[in-house]
Amino acid sequence: MKGIGPGKIRALLQRYPDTDCISQLNASDMMQVGGITRGLANSIKMMDESIGKKAIADANKVNARYITYWDNEFPDRLKRVFGSPIGIYIIGKLKNIPKIGVVGSRKPTSYGKLTCNNLTEELIKSNLGIVSGLARGIDSIAHGAAVKNGGYTIAVMGSGINICYPPENRSLMEKIIETSAIISEFPPGTPPDSTNFPKRNRIISGLSKGILVVEAGKKSGAVITAYLALDQNREVFAVPGRIDSKQSYGCHKLIQQGAKLVTSVDDILEEFQLPKAPFQTELIPDLTDAESELFRFISNEAIQIDHLCNLSGKDTPEVLTNLLQLELKGCIIQLPGKNFTRR
Repeated sequence: MKGIGPGKIRALLQRYPDTDCISQLNASDMMQVGGITRGLANSIKMMDESIGKKAIADANKVNARYITYWDNEFPDRLKRVFGSPIGIYIIGKLKNIPKIGVVGSRKPTSYGKLTCNNLTEELIKSNLGIVSGLARGIDSIAHGAAVKNGGYTIAVMGSGINICYPPENRSLMEKIIETSAIISEFPPGTPPDSTNFPKRNRIISGLSKGILVVEAGKKSGAVITAYLALDQNREVFAVPGRIDSKQSYGCHKLIQQGAKLVTSVDDILEEFQLPKAPFQTELIPDLTDAESELFRFISNEAIQIDHLCNLSGKDTPEVLTNLLQLELKGCIIQLPGKNFTRR
């Protein structure tokens, strides 16, 4: 209903906790609550309750449930932030572990993709959950890394819980539901809209101990999420990048304004006084002589296939064959543009 949000609804129910339905109150009673005008009170009395009933029915069709602000299952950390939603639709299970919001550019560079993947893997190993918005780019990489490494992740939707946006993330969303959760405060059937995403972002930061920003442009939604996190008294972490990279502008601005610069997962764990993940030595699998020779030319910096051919003195088909084997053995990762980096 236009003109009434979570704050006014909570204020009404706090003053009249035994009311079966707010619309049963008379206008004068409602006007005792700050911000409720006579016009708004009259609108409330005329509200269409069938809209809410349909939303609950539509949620049941996709095995979603609606948790209100007053239910025990409602996340306590989210409950304590200003403007907390009065309820959320959820598919999956809520897990009571420390969580980090991971957000960033929808068009990350190869550096951003690799950094997000590596940091998320380390956060999962440190028993932290990952919260993000299921958007293209950094969000999808963070969710994907959490799922791949057996971690817990929450996807906060900017649409109704029965609408996957972007649509190409359908498979990822289904994997998240299997072990973790997807959340939305919008009724089922709500299409993705630009006005929804700032509201979605406050839930991402509200569920988290802190927000990690991995690449963000000048007007990035990730920066908005970081500012919301500051308003909610959350920690903000930012990954530095190249000074001439548009995708790093937002991160550098946040660092200038006091966000903690992140060079490794230890920077995050130290801030929260959390133990470091046990160090595990990953052994390189058995490689053929040709694979081993090629592998030594590949580092943590992306290298293009033509450069590898020049360095190794091998032709493209032979290099491609060995690169494929190295990728199958988990030694390297292929990036867009036939670029390769060590895993």
